[in-house]
Parts: sequence; C-alpha cells; structure tokens
Amino acid sequence: MLGVALTLIVVGAASYGLNRWERVENQRQAAVCKANQEHLKNLETQVRAMTAGLSVEAYAEAEKAEAGKLVRALDTARNEAEVNAVIDEHSAAIEKQIVAEDAEVKSRGEQPFLGQELKKQRITTDIKQELIRAEKAVADACDE
Repeated sequence: MLGVALTLIVVGAASYGLNRWERVENQRQAAVCKANQEHLKNLETQVRAMTAGLSVEAYAEAEKAEAGKLVRALDTARNEAEVNAVIDEHSAAIEKQIVAEDAEVKSRGEQPFLGQELKKQRITTDIKQELIRAEKAVADACDE
C-alpha cells in the first residue's frame, strides 16, 4: 500500500511539474511571438516611410492624421449608405494615390542623371534583409 501511495505521489508531482513547465514555456513563446510581431510592425512602418520619402515620425503623423480623418468621416455618417459612401470615397482616394505614385515611379525611372531614383529603391538592402529576418522570426515564434 505504501508503494502505491508513493507511486501516486511521484506521478502527481511529475504531472504537476510538466504542466507548470508547459505553461511557463507557452507564456515565454507568446511573449517572444508578440515581441517579434511588434518588431516586424515597426520595420514595416519604417519601410513605408522610406518608400514615401518621409521620416518614420513624419510618416506616423501623416498616417495618424489620415486615420483620424477617416474616423471623423465615419462618425458623421448617419446611416449605412453614408458609411458605404465614405468607405468608397476613401478607397478611391487610396487607389488614386497608388496610380499617381506608380506614374511618378515610371516617369523617374529613365532620369537617373537628375538624381531621381525609383521609390522602390529607397529601401536599403540592410532594411530589406532585416525585414526578411523579422518575417521569418515571426513565422518561427508564432507557429504560423
């Protein structure tokens, strides 16, 4: 009887220890995943800022102002039709901006002697490599 009780205590202690270790490991994994995702988000913001030819701070302010403008427009909408109109208008503005940037890139592409470079080339090689590493780190840490 003592042997059975001792075996149950050892099995119970081992189970508790294993469960505790798994919980701590899961918490550590979640923290690593969150940190990697935050780093990737910051890099993506830096890349978008470089592409736009702005500093990260100026880009963040412009992005915040644009988001605030959209939120205010959505807040003033009184019904679903007005909400849809605001969303359609915003989508059209973004599409127009993309077309304008593509046209600018194409027009600058043949004029390197003027010191103009493609917007897509403003992203430095080290940032591109860091972005690739960050994407891989997120995929590894977050089991995606």
